[in-house]
Amino acid sequence: MNLGKIGFGTYGLKDADTTREAIQFALENGYTHIDTATIYKNEEFVGQAIKDFNPNKFTLTTKVWTTDLSYDDVMRSFEESYKKLNGKIDILLIHWPHPEKLLDAYRALEKLKEDASVKEIGVSNFEIRHLELLKNKANIKPFLNQIEAHPKLAQNELRTYLSREDILLQSWSPIARGHYNNDKIIVDLAKKYKVTPNQIILNWHISRNYHPIPKSATPKHILENLQATDLKLDEFDLRIINSLDEGLRTGEHPELFDYK
Repeated sequence: MNLGKIGFGTYGLKDADTTREAIQFALENGYTHIDTATIYKNEEFVGQAIKDFNPNKFTLTTKVWTTDLSYDDVMRSFEESYKKLNGKIDILLIHWPHPEKLLDAYRALEKLKEDASVKEIGVSNFEIRHLELLKNKANIKPFLNQIEAHPKLAQNELRTYLSREDILLQSWSPIARGHYNNDKIIVDLAKKYKVTPNQIILNWHISRNYHPIPKSATPKHILENLQATDLKLDEFDLRIINSLDEGLRTGEHPELFDYK
């Protein structure tokens, strides 16, 4: 399955034309992974964007929302997403680890993989305790765990766990919604390497074997994000970036998420 080193996120893309143009530009210029979710309310637009592309040339992920985590609801959500996404779902994730419905939802995902309705299944925003529960109760290991990660939220403990369990760490909000635009360390490194601050951060992800999925609707930034794969940060500079870790979140903590 070809995810590439950097995926294309669609969170916040809600306009049909903007979504279609951004995704088509991304696919035309080398992206091989598109990420969406039912809660993004753009699956239909994504489906329209991909319909003229060879489905074997890229991977598509979507996620089941917390209101649809009974076994039957997961199946229904999958069918609805499948229709909207032009008959293509390669990876299906549970979006958040609902403490009461996690196992039922994951059993539905396992059934979909067993039936070859999807190629891989996984999770999003799962902490180690949630993953340990799956390890003890589930039959199929998650292919990936999609979590918030960036230099000031390096997720080192979870990174170690996922690496040991051979589960891909996929990072959402990988540039922390522009939080680093004025960070002196990142800005100075960008000047040193003659790249953008976002490219420094995305390359940091790649250096740690994370799979970032930044979102952009601007062709210039879509290309810049992908070109971050061409950069090679030296070990000293990577250690400097690693020193920024302070547990900063731009999104909600899974343990504090309101599942009601």
